Amino acid sequence: MLRNYLLTAYKVLLRRKFFTFVNLFAIALTIGVLTVVFALLQNLLQPIGVERRSDHYLAVENAELAAEDGSQNWHSSPGYRMIERHFLPLQEPDLVAFVQRSSEGTVFVDGRKLMPQIAATDANFWKIMEFEFLSGRGISSDDVEQGRFVAVLNRTTAENIFGSADALGRSLVANGQRFEVIGVVADVPVLRRHAFSEIWIPFSTLPSSNFRRDWMGSFNVFLYAEDRSRLPVIEKEVWTSFESFVHDDPETFQLASAPANSKLASLARELLDRRNERDSGVGQLVAVLIGGILLFMLLPSINLINLNVSRILERSSEIGVRRAFGASSRDLVGQFLIENLVLSLLGGGLGYLLGRLFLWLVEESGMIPYAEFEIDLGVFGLSLLAMLVFGLVSGVYPALKMARLHPVKALRGG
Repeated sequence: MLRNYLLTAYKVLLRRKFFTFVNLFAIALTIGVLTVVFALLQNLLQPIGVERRSDHYLAVENAELAAEDGSQNWHSSPGYRMIERHFLPLQEPDLVAFVQRSSEGTVFVDGRKLMPQIAATDANFWKIMEFEFLSGRGISSDDVEQGRFVAVLNRTTAENIFGSADALGRSLVANGQRFEVIGVVADVPVLRRHAFSEIWIPFSTLPSSNFRRDWMGSFNVFLYAEDRSRLPVIEKEVWTSFESFVHDDPETFQLASAPANSKLASLARELLDRRNERDSGVGQLVAVLIGGILLFMLLPSINLINLNVSRILERSSEIGVRRAFGASSRDLVGQFLIENLVLSLLGGGLGYLLGRLFLWLVEESGMIPYAEFEIDLGVFGLSLLAMLVFGLVSGVYPALKMARLHPVKALRGG
C-alpha cells in the first residue's frame, strides 16, 4: 500500500511542475529560516566549542545597586569590589573565575596600528574555558599574583602581528604596555561571548588599580561546579550572599543583587528585561519561542492549504473514480497525507541545505568575527520535526475535504 502511495505521489508531483515548484519553494524557505534560527540558538546556548563546559557553570553578567527608597538605581556588570566581597568567598562553587569583557585596544606593529579586542582574566578562567592551544599555555595563578606582563593571542591576531613567524616568546606593545606572548589559541567565535577576545592578559596588569575599588565595572563572573546538579544550590547561595550587602557608602546604596544564570536564563533576562529579578523568565521565553516558530510555520501552511484545496478540485474526477471502485475515505486521506509529507520532506531537505549554505556564506563573509557555526544532529532533528509538522499542518484539512467528496459529485467535477 505504501509503495502505491509513494508512486502516486511521485506521479502527482511531476504532473504539475509549477505547482510543485511553488510548494517546494515555500517549504524550503520556511525550513531554511528555521534551520538558521535553530543553529544560532544552538551556538548561543549549548555547551560547545571553547565553552563546552558552560552547562557546569553559572555566569554573572549584570548587577544592580539600589537605594531602599528607590531614589538611586545603578545597573552594570559586577566590579572587582563586588567580586571580592560576594563571589570569591562563596563556598558552593568548585571554581570562581572572572574576566573583564573584551574591549578594543591598540597595538602598534612596524608602523601599523591594529585594534584587537583585549580581555583581562584571572587564572581560573583558563581552567573553566577549554581553549584549543596551538602553542604555549594559558595565564597561570603565578602570572596573576606576580603581575607578569604576559599575553595569549588568538591565531589571526598572532598572524597579523608577527606574520608567519612563531609568536611564542616574542613581545608586543598593547595599550602602551609591553607583553610577552606565552600562548596562541585557535580563533574564538564572537558568539562564544563568555570566552571571546583576541588578546587575553592578566587582570593584575591593568594600567590602573582603581578598578579594585569599584563595585560596578565590566567583569563577567563564572561559578563552576564539577557536579552540575549543584548549580541551583550555587544560585541560591549567591542570592543569600547579597542579603548581607553593605556598601562603602551606605547612605546612598542599601540593596544589591547580581543573579547567577545559565546561558538560557541569561538570554531570558536580557530579552524580557528581568536582569535582577528572582524569576529569570525562562518558561516565558521558551513559550514565546515555541509560539513564534509555530506561527511562522502556520502562515505558509495556510497558503499551502489553499493551493492543496485547489488541487483537489482538479483531481475530483480521479477521486470520484477511485471512490466508485471502492476506495475508502481512509485510503484517500492516507494518499493525500503521503503526498504532502513527501513534498514537505523534499522541501525540508532543500531548506536545510539552504540554511547550511546561508550559514557558510556568513562564515566566509566575515560579517560575524570568527563565526564558525557548529551544527550537530540536534539541529537536523529539529528541522526534520519541523518538516513533518509542516506537512501534517498543511495536509490534514485538504485530505479530509478530499475524502468527504461524494463519488457522484466528484465525477461531476466537485
